Amino acid sequence: MDLEEKLKRCREIDFLAPLGEESLRRLLGEAREVVLEAGEVLFHEGDAGQAMYVVLAGELLVYKAEAPIAQSGPGTYVGEMALVESRVRSASVKAIQSATLLELTEDHFRGFVVPNADALLAIMRTLSLRSRNDLATLDSSFKRLKEYSEEIERANQNLQEARQQLMRTNRELERLSTLDTLTGLANRRRFDVSLRSEWRRAARDNHPLSLILCDIDCFKGYNDTYGHPAGDEVLVRVADAIRDSLRRPADLAARYGGEEFIVILANTDSAGAVALAEKIREGVEAMRIRHEASTVSEWVTVSFGVATIVPDPDREPEELIDRADRALYTAKESGRNRVCAGGPRPVSREA
Repeated sequence: MDLEEKLKRCREIDFLAPLGEESLRRLLGEAREVVLEAGEVLFHEGDAGQAMYVVLAGELLVYKAEAPIAQSGPGTYVGEMALVESRVRSASVKAIQSATLLELTEDHFRGFVVPNADALLAIMRTLSLRSRNDLATLDSSFKRLKEYSEEIERANQNLQEARQQLMRTNRELERLSTLDTLTGLANRRRFDVSLRSEWRRAARDNHPLSLILCDIDCFKGYNDTYGHPAGDEVLVRVADAIRDSLRRPADLAARYGGEEFIVILANTDSAGAVALAEKIREGVEAMRIRHEASTVSEWVTVSFGVATIVPDPDREPEELIDRADRALYTAKESGRNRVCAGGPRPVSREA
């Protein structure tokens, strides 16, 4: 099939007909041509859908659960719901006879169809007709079609709105990618980034920077005794206690790994960090979560290591982590359920 035949066929298709000659030629130049032999399957019901297909030549059979539901010939199209309603194919399609198809991706749809009101309205009408027999599909399609209708009304604002929405989505994805899914605290990735940022800020302003590193006492024994779901609940409740103890927007609590948590305290000296750690320790103990496997207490308890540094350009933030880790080790060696700050002796003892 030569270019002129393809152009002629495209002009017979409702949502492509409104496109100008130049747009059609450009679309044909960009879109991938798919050739199917008789009996060859284009896609199966349940497959992930990333494109729609315009039939330039040949015949296709649309079937669901092995039952034929429609035929599509030249001048028709299939798979459009993958772009506007669901990424999962709701039916299967195969060639009855040799067929030539034009594959239109979401980029093609947005680049050529969405900016053209007549083209968009044409495919909207077709989608509406095809959805009437399926209430659930109709409801979902209506929401999508309403969004496209609003895009028409906004006209020149369409591209700007789409870009703004993409930016919002990317920001939300970025936010979610920095959270620990179980506790809702920051994850290790966000902690690493935040620590370096606060380190630079503290070095510039010559302010102290403190870390609180804490570990749930005898947590393996808790999991072995009560099971991992109960252990996850303890992690969530300890995370809540840490979160509830923070009052400043700049303070960051993160899950550091397993049963370990870590808190960044900007412009906070050692005494302030120790006081906050003690407050968290008391809050966890006050929850009275039974822990029969603990060698420390009959309740769930937490040990804390506190470290404080006034950063400078010749030092690295890993030094602060190392100091907090050594202080935590001291707290554990000293009997657990206590706060230690950079020395062999515990700052506060078991309550």
